[in-house]
Amino acid sequence: MTERTLVLVKPDGVQRQLTGRILARFEERGLKIVGLKLVKVDRDLAERHYAVHKGKPFFEGLVAFITSSPLVAIALEGPSAIGMVRTMVGATKPTEAAPGTIRGDLAVEMGQNLIHASDGAETAVAELALWFRADELVDYEREIDRWVIGPKG
Repeated sequence: MTERTLVLVKPDGVQRQLTGRILARFEERGLKIVGLKLVKVDRDLAERHYAVHKGKPFFEGLVAFITSSPLVAIALEGPSAIGMVRTMVGATKPTEAAPGTIRGDLAVEMGQNLIHASDGAETAVAELALWFRADELVDYEREIDRWVIGPKG
């Protein structure tokens, strides 16, 4: 089933100049970019993104970090994209992330774990709507999809 999901290359990933490398991993896997933008996050957007953590001791730290520098918001599409992206990203704690995952290869500590990825179908829908207007997501065909995804039907 074709899904869409949100990925954020967090401020540490942008500052470390890893955006291109991270984006390339998703493209190489066959996922399609349907939205992409550099965002300077304000407090309101940060609080809405991390609303599930409001009231927790680490909430203010999350908000401060995500607003500290620009990030790159990416909307990806593909078969089972949500699970595929989560697997590629790796465990939240880089010390527990498997080698070969983005965090396992590139991150050192949880506070600077480079990337966010939607954790389920409902979350992906809500997060995509938070970070992208409908007219910022682009539907298009790729010739390569017949070699990446295979025939439909």
